[in-house]
Amino acid sequence: MKDSQPLRVVTSCRSRFHIFDQARELAHHQVLYQLIADYPKSHPQRFDIPANKVHSMLLAGFINHGLGRIMRYLPSAQRVQIGQWVHNRFSRQLAGLIPKDTQYFIGLSSFCLDALDVCRSNGIPCAVDHGSLHQSEDLRLVTEEAKRWGLAMPYGESPDWIIKKENEEFHKADHVFVLSSVARDSMVRWGIPSDKIFVNPCGVDLAQFYPGEKRDSVFRVIQVGGVTLRKGVLTLLDAFGKAKLANSELWFVGGGLETSGLQSLINTLQSPGVTFHQPVPQAQLRDFYNQSSVFVLASVADGFGMVVAQAMACGLPVIVTENVGAKDLVIDGVNGFVVPVGAPEIIAERLRQIHGDPELRRKMGAAAKLTVENGYTWRAYGDRLVAFLDLQVAH
Repeated sequence: MKDSQPLRVVTSCRSRFHIFDQARELAHHQVLYQLIADYPKSHPQRFDIPANKVHSMLLAGFINHGLGRIMRYLPSAQRVQIGQWVHNRFSRQLAGLIPKDTQYFIGLSSFCLDALDVCRSNGIPCAVDHGSLHQSEDLRLVTEEAKRWGLAMPYGESPDWIIKKENEEFHKADHVFVLSSVARDSMVRWGIPSDKIFVNPCGVDLAQFYPGEKRDSVFRVIQVGGVTLRKGVLTLLDAFGKAKLANSELWFVGGGLETSGLQSLINTLQSPGVTFHQPVPQAQLRDFYNQSSVFVLASVADGFGMVVAQAMACGLPVIVTENVGAKDLVIDGVNGFVVPVGAPEIIAERLRQIHGDPELRRKMGAAAKLTVENGYTWRAYGDRLVAFLDLQVAH
C-alpha cells in the first residue's frame, strides 16, 4: 500500500446483494472510503457498516424500491422500460458521487457504466462486481431448460439491453469480480480476458448459521431460493419422486410458486411430502436447515449460491449441479456431490445413497461444516479482497 496510508475504496450498489457484506469487510480492514447505496444510512448500519462511511441516495432509493413493488402488476413491456430506466438513472447519478481522491472503485454490474467512465477519466482503478454467470451464458442455459420442459421463456431473463450494457462495463473496467470458477469460465467463453477476472467466493456468517437440534426423524431434503426455472425446481421435484425415499419430505423455501409459470408442471411432478414455504428472514433460515438432512441446489445457472455455504455451515451434506458456482466448495463424495445439470436420475441416486447411510450423512455434514470454517467465512472473503486491492494499487 502506497505511503502506508489506508487504501481508499469506494463500493456501490443499487439494492443490497452481497455488497453490504463486502462493505463491512472493507470497513473491518479500515479501507472503506465510502459505500454509495440507495438505502437510508440506518440499513447498512445493521450490517456493521459505519454510518459515516455511507452515502445514501435516499430519494433514488425511495423511487427505485417503490417502483419495484408495483412493477409486478404492470404489463411486461412497461416492466422492461421501467427496469432499464432505473438501471440507467442510478448509473448516471452514481457517476457524480465518486470522490476524486478514491483509489479504487467497485461498481455493481449493470448499474455502473457511467461511473466507470468517470473513473477512467480520473485515473481511478475500477472493477465491476458481477454475481452471476455472463448474462449471455445465463440466457442460453435458461433457454435450453425452458425447451427441455416445453415452456416459453419466463419474463425478465437477461434482456438484450442488460447484456449490451454489462458487456460494455466488463470491457471498460480494469477488473471483473466474480464469485466462482463457473462464473469466471462463462466470462472467458464470452470474450472477457481471463487476466482481468478476480474470483472471490462469498462467505457465510458462522454466528448466524451453525448446527442445531433436529426435532424429528424425517429424512428431509431442502432447497432454498425462488421457485423458478433457473433454480432447477422441476428437476429436483422429478428426482425426489424418482428416489421413493421412506419417511421423507422435500421443502422448497423461497416463494414465487404463484408467479413462476410452472404450476401445471409442478402439479404433474409433485409427490407426497412436498411443501412450498414462503420466504423467511435470514435469521429464521437456520432452523429450516437444522430440520433437514440434505441440501440440494439443482440450478441450471447460478453464479454462486450463498444458500449452499449456509447449509454447509449448519452441517448438511449438499448436492449441487455443475453450473452452481458454490460447487467450488464441494469435494465430490466427501462433503457432498456435484451432479450434471438436468439429471434427476443422478440426483435421485445420490439422495438414496445419503438416505440409506446415516453414518455417511453424518461424516459428509461434518466435512461440509469444516470446509466453510476453513476459508469461506465473510472474514476470509474480505482478507482475499483487500489483499487483491492492495496489490493493484501498489502497482
